[in-house]
Amino acid sequence: MPLSDVLGHERVKAALRHALDRGRLPSALLFSGPEGVGKRTLAIEVGRALICEQSSNDACGQCSSCLRIARASDTLADLRAQAQASDEPSAFNLRLHPDLLLVEPSTETIRVEQARAIVSEVGERSFEGRGRAIVIDDAHRLTEQAANALLKSLEEPPAGTHFLLVTASTEALPATIRSRCQRLRFAALPPATIESALVERWGVSPEEARLRTRLSGGSLKTAIAFDSTAYRNLREELIGLIERWGELDELGRLDAAQTLADLDEPRDALRILRSLLRDVALLSEGAAEEHALNIDVRERLSPLAAGAFGKRAAELAEQVERSARALAANAHRGLVMDMLVDGVVAVSGLRGDDWA
Repeated sequence: MPLSDVLGHERVKAALRHALDRGRLPSALLFSGPEGVGKRTLAIEVGRALICEQSSNDACGQCSSCLRIARASDTLADLRAQAQASDEPSAFNLRLHPDLLLVEPSTETIRVEQARAIVSEVGERSFEGRGRAIVIDDAHRLTEQAANALLKSLEEPPAGTHFLLVTASTEALPATIRSRCQRLRFAALPPATIESALVERWGVSPEEARLRTRLSGGSLKTAIAFDSTAYRNLREELIGLIERWGELDELGRLDAAQTLADLDEPRDALRILRSLLRDVALLSEGAAEEHALNIDVRERLSPLAAGAFGKRAAELAEQVERSARALAANAHRGLVMDMLVDGVVAVSGLRGDDWA
């Protein structure tokens, strides 16, 4: 797709077109911002524009180079499967075109073998295009050795070679890497952009698109991958837990903690639980219902918001957020859930009829 077809980020796209048109695209760019907002897609399209045989500031979409990259992009799943079947980390340097490389983590990291393969390649002239692009996705996963191996190439790349680093965790990149790149900041996509794209491009019903958009956090990737059936089933279980929390005795709390710990995706459960508590807090403060993330279950949340529980919901949401951070840091799942349930009861200070 041309740059204009990438959703959102008009300011960033305009700056990139301007640089491409004048042949002044920086040799090392850092695309930073939230997950799933189109950073990698845009980086690949910039690479395609560099290689395009017809246009100076965008991909024409019709020349042989553009078509070859489009076909390769459509088969990324196959390319990844081939890489996983290989014993070589450099197999995850996925070739979309002789002059366009997409580098992805080989396991949890981008390894030094991958970086050395890149350095070896950029020492040669481009194969076909007027330039070469190296897109490094999840660049914050570069090992220290891999980052060090890339430093000289980033600082003094051959003429026509451009590095496009993509990350959602800029601060996790070594300062030596950040200092050699010009940074382009990406923001979360506007809700209207995501909602209309889901309906028009992916054929999602308007009601479903509205729910996905509210829960996506501005990430189109999250909205597309959203499993509404699984979400609703898990949410129903969590709403029931909230409604029962004030009635739990000691055994009931242990059972609730075990239920949370046994879930297949406990971090997703905590994210949903936090969104429910956030909505209860908003409704308790008199916010308009359309501001709720889970607007389709507001009839279940409104009674909770009207009681004493609603006044403590924001603090309870913070408790859930702390638990989510603990899980992300690989804390013991059962212990985290035990502490969460005990903490919720302690923060709420509610029992029985006081709950609602």
